Amino acid sequence: MNETTKKADPRKLERLVSIALQKAGVPQGDAELTAVILVDADLRGIDSHGVINLYNYYIKGIQSGRINPNPDIQISCGSPTTASVDGDNGLGFVIGHKAMSETIRMAKDYGTGWAAVYNSNHFGAGAYYVQMAAKENMIGLLFSTGGTTVTGPGGTSRLVGNNVMAFAAPGGKHGPFVLDMAPTMAIANKLHMLQWEGKSMPEGWAVDGKGRPITDPNVYFAEKGAILPLGSTPSHGVHKGFGLLLVSDILTGLLTGDGGSMFRRKGEESHAFCALRIDAFPSGGGFADLMDEMIGKIHEAPTAEGADRMRYPGEKENEIYRERSANGIPLKQNVISGLETMCTELGLSLGDIWR
Repeated sequence: MNETTKKADPRKLERLVSIALQKAGVPQGDAELTAVILVDADLRGIDSHGVINLYNYYIKGIQSGRINPNPDIQISCGSPTTASVDGDNGLGFVIGHKAMSETIRMAKDYGTGWAAVYNSNHFGAGAYYVQMAAKENMIGLLFSTGGTTVTGPGGTSRLVGNNVMAFAAPGGKHGPFVLDMAPTMAIANKLHMLQWEGKSMPEGWAVDGKGRPITDPNVYFAEKGAILPLGSTPSHGVHKGFGLLLVSDILTGLLTGDGGSMFRRKGEESHAFCALRIDAFPSGGGFADLMDEMIGKIHEAPTAEGADRMRYPGEKENEIYRERSANGIPLKQNVISGLETMCTELGLSLGDIWR
């Protein structure tokens, strides 16, 4: 079993991430920004998108030449409210932050802004970027292609990316409301985590090359199985999950000319970002109060015996963020082992990060 062994100090972990990236050739400012976003995922309990990926995906990606550590990111505006962004194959964190910042700039001036991004890489958890808009009293939207690991309804092989969508809205006394999801039954990193812990996955998450259910993560990776769209089966609405995956591809890959997760003509990953200024809507008065009323309805809704109070999207992550900020980020042994290997290779020390 891969039990939690130690808790890391969030700020010290950020510093380690930043220094490791700088050792790999990333400029200091970009490294510090990436460290903040990466550790933010762990702080919110999104462990599959945090420092678990630092060494094997980002550091090794830079070392192999797959990721450009010092990209020349180009923004081309097609109208006052639309832009295309060429990420020059850089770190997705840096590209995503720049693209979302551009949509916020446009929204401040014109009420809304859209940016379609190509030639990018994985950018961690989508929640961070849409919350950038929420902090400016805007609604944030995000779509992104992911690794091509998902089959279609009735399919037997990998066809489409594990394409992410995220949404954030500012609240009043509650909030922000944050929905960050892939419309699939699982993601590869969650299957890795089950594999490390010696656990099975539920039937309906993935299939093998003949369309048969897989419950052993080891079999999934050995046979290059395919993850199922959200819904899993026709009777449970698998076409809905598949349709949402294609919406992400259309808004990211087709708008940029990349083609999306099934083609990747212009880069590893493509994204789309949007910001909507709430007060740009003449009917948008009282938004924060209405958000509080909506959340109040959710909290007061009756639940089945033994069930917890209903929560709105983002509420649990906000609670985890407060707890981990105060008490440290729990890291499991496989993550610690990866960080130890990275530190040995880069001449760094892991001993300073613990609470």
